[in-house]
Amino acid sequence: MTGLGVLIKKEIREQLKTYRFLIMAGVFLFFGLSTPLLIKYLPELLELAGEDIIIELPPPTALQALQEYSDTILQVGILVVVLVTMGAVARERERGTAQMVLSKPVDRGAFVGAKLVGISLSFLVALGLASAASYIYTVMLLGEVDVGAFLALNLLLGLFFITAIAITLLFSSLFKNQLAAGGVALAFLVGQAVLTQIPWIGDYVPAALPGWGIGLLAGPHPAAWGAVAVSVVVIGVSLYLSRLKLSRTEI
Repeated sequence: MTGLGVLIKKEIREQLKTYRFLIMAGVFLFFGLSTPLLIKYLPELLELAGEDIIIELPPPTALQALQEYSDTILQVGILVVVLVTMGAVARERERGTAQMVLSKPVDRGAFVGAKLVGISLSFLVALGLASAASYIYTVMLLGEVDVGAFLALNLLLGLFFITAIAITLLFSSLFKNQLAAGGVALAFLVGQAVLTQIPWIGDYVPAALPGWGIGLLAGPHPAAWGAVAVSVVVIGVSLYLSRLKLSRTEI
């Protein structure tokens, strides 16, 4: 794709220049650091809440802390994906920036692909920092946990977030209004969670990836390789449809 390398560098510079990466890293790090602390000291906080309230909780564990972190980062991550990505194409079309870029010898596929790579790199770095912080704090406060399972979890989370970014980019290409693109993308991503509850279908939707990863923390868990394959296909199809839409639309 013509101009892909140049556009990727442009996207990375914009991620840094507009402080999007720092904001993402800050949000992810906050939850990565705070979740183990909250799990560790929650019983003491509840005791301080009132002398007449008796609440018995089981001793906090490292597994519990990392599972809670994973659930939280998944929910927060989906919102951040939509907020960061919904205007990636739609906003540039509104402002006329896309017209300036595409008036040069640049392929529309490279235009969309560079945005996917740039945003995905920011997410993966932010996720890596938060996960490392969460793991280190968990080990310090609560004890050891299977590092291999936690690494596998983060790889699956990373693939899920990249898939979500690609889907949101597609809707950002389809809609000229970024709020409309974000709303539809969020509804689509949340709808996947419902599909995971349907037999046979649930094992093949991208939303099954986090569940597989979180399950691995507790021990052997049924694999969802079908969801991995579908996620890769969804990323490719989303990029193709985004390129097709931009090719047929007068920027």
